[in-house]
Amino acid sequence: MKRIIKNDINEILKSRYLSYAVSTIISRSLPDLRDGLKPVHRRIIYSMYLLKLFNNSPFKKSARIVGDVMGKFHPHGDQAIYQSLVRMAQDFSSRLTLIEGQGNFGNIDGDNAAAMRYTEARLEEITELFFDGIEEDSTTFCDNYDGQNLEPDVLPSKLPNILLNGSTGIAVGMATNIPPHNLIEINDCLTKLILKPNSSESELLKIIKGPDLPTGGEIILSSSEKKNIYKKGFGSFLINSKWHDEKIKNGLYEIVITEIPFQVNKVKIIEQLANLINQKKIPLDDVRDESDEKIRIVLKPKNRNIDKKKLVDLCFKLTDLSIKYSCNFNVLEKGRIPKQLGLKSILSQFIDFRKITVKRKSKFNINKNNQRLEVLKGYLIVFVNLDKIIKIIRIKDDPKKEIIKAFKLTEVQAEAILNMRLGSLKKLDELNINKEIKKLKEINTDLKKLINNDDYLSKFLIKEIKEINETLSEKIKKRRSKVNTADNYQLDIEIDEFTEIEKFNVLVTKDNLLKKVKDFSEDNKDKDNNIRTSIPIASNHKLLIFLSSGKAITLDPNLLPGGKAAPKSYIELINVSVDEKLISVFNANTQKKLILISKFGKGFISITEKMITNQRKGKNIMNLKHNDQLLNVHYLENNHLALVSKNEKLLIFETSSLPILNKGSGVQLMKIKDKDFIIDSSLIDIKEGLSWRKALKNKNLKDVDFWVGKRAQVGKKVPKGFNKNLKFST
Repeated sequence: MKRIIKNDINEILKSRYLSYAVSTIISRSLPDLRDGLKPVHRRIIYSMYLLKLFNNSPFKKSARIVGDVMGKFHPHGDQAIYQSLVRMAQDFSSRLTLIEGQGNFGNIDGDNAAAMRYTEARLEEITELFFDGIEEDSTTFCDNYDGQNLEPDVLPSKLPNILLNGSTGIAVGMATNIPPHNLIEINDCLTKLILKPNSSESELLKIIKGPDLPTGGEIILSSSEKKNIYKKGFGSFLINSKWHDEKIKNGLYEIVITEIPFQVNKVKIIEQLANLINQKKIPLDDVRDESDEKIRIVLKPKNRNIDKKKLVDLCFKLTDLSIKYSCNFNVLEKGRIPKQLGLKSILSQFIDFRKITVKRKSKFNINKNNQRLEVLKGYLIVFVNLDKIIKIIRIKDDPKKEIIKAFKLTEVQAEAILNMRLGSLKKLDELNINKEIKKLKEINTDLKKLINNDDYLSKFLIKEIKEINETLSEKIKKRRSKVNTADNYQLDIEIDEFTEIEKFNVLVTKDNLLKKVKDFSEDNKDKDNNIRTSIPIASNHKLLIFLSSGKAITLDPNLLPGGKAAPKSYIELINVSVDEKLISVFNANTQKKLILISKFGKGFISITEKMITNQRKGKNIMNLKHNDQLLNVHYLENNHLALVSKNEKLLIFETSSLPILNKGSGVQLMKIKDKDFIIDSSLIDIKEGLSWRKALKNKNLKDVDFWVGKRAQVGKKVPKGFNKNLKFST
């Protein structure tokens, strides 16, 4: 039979997705504020409780536990259940492990636990605090997924687990990331709030130092971030690894990492360090993993003169030895309302939950005691009228009815009397019965105070917290993470500070190919006619490549081919258009001032440090108009500029008349008539005259006063014997 749904598909999708989102938030991803558990964790712990896997009982196979959880309460993948069980048993994942594992439960290197058929588990001793009065109506139960079993909506925990072990989860449209904390500090905050419910967050922040992570480390938490996290429920802090230095022979030392950040894979850190060593980005010779039960990562510096603090800071900056942890205190309020809460709100609601739990448990026990008192009062009647009761039982057809009528008993009392064994009649002792009645009445009086007297209930909770603190082991009490409250903490270290500086020359050929070489001199240049220019440079310097379009491209010289490798075209090294040609190459760190000259006689002086950019497309330095293009760029080493135009005009003028600009069109250097343009330019020392190369020989003209003029003049006819191609160099 077909069912046709007549509705807007957008409405249907909206409705279905909303149902899915709510289900994900409540039934899977966010923890309950009250017991700090997600449904899968609660079901695992409760299943183990039903199996009586307490700390004093034998271990059971994890497969058996997972099978029970999946069959009774959590009809999802067995691996998902097993992984949740494993995390609760890992001391590097949980601040306080709730499950005690036997076998391979994984490690901090990221290795997985053994298959569930090989591992065994039972509850930790402290986990029994999660079941306070669970069989005494301290919590509500609901049907499981198939209605055949009951499961608790929330565990009646005495521990504020939501902050103790924290939680991580991603739902639909929201996420939670709560770091673990120290139980003693949380309990002290609870005591403070019970005694003084209107305590301010600032008063609580004096007690709680900050998160306390299973893997230790140093937490960098400024006072402003601390307020953000614990008042608003979100914020972030840094986690640094703990380290110390160890002296070895010949004055050398090694850095030893003993604690790493929470939720970071140790193997990943070592791989990061090894890659940095291979890439020569960090001054280390070696990294060794000498860990056993305790973490021990050894870093060997390249030499004894390296500052150890700066070296560690560099490692923190480049690897996961230091990470940023983002907090998001998203929890389920009353098990169904997702909210982002601060410290005070979370602890106050936990106290309210504990009060409800204790009251429910007290009411249950009062009723239980009243039932016992009713029976005991019936026993007293038996003690006084034993012979009569025995006679009625022997003679009468319906002794129960007769006993109730004769001695004015209740149904319960009569049933209890008739169910008594004959051998126990001699044990009846009026004195003992009266003692038990008196004791039960005193207990009931105490329980009624817990229900009706808030002050008495508060004192009870404080006493309970104190008893928990006293039973804790030193391992649980002791804070693992050191908290640094520095407000201005930053890793003030540059990567280049440790980079080995290498000196070499960049060669530019006449075909505009580039290469780096060591041990290059001007003699080599004279022997190789193909080399247009050579630029001395260091590995921490930058190259500036000028294109005909007026752009300056910044290039790392370390990217150039070296040794016996073939030189590369500039087209392979930088982003360049088809019509952009290479004009000049300079060392941006040593050749500080440059003169830019265009084909149509425009120009200006510019500073190289203003031209450096991280953008691959470079920076537009010279604005060119009307088909103009960049002709030449010169390093400003002399005080006169010589220009030659197509019309065989030569003009020499002082460079001091040129403006210094970061970028722009520049000023007119030489007056250019129609169809005329600049052919070449050269910076000259006026005392040494003008030089040019002709027929493989250098020509020199000492007296050049005739051609010296002012900027923007036309110039005069080139001297006799000047190059026919009107260039200063071939």
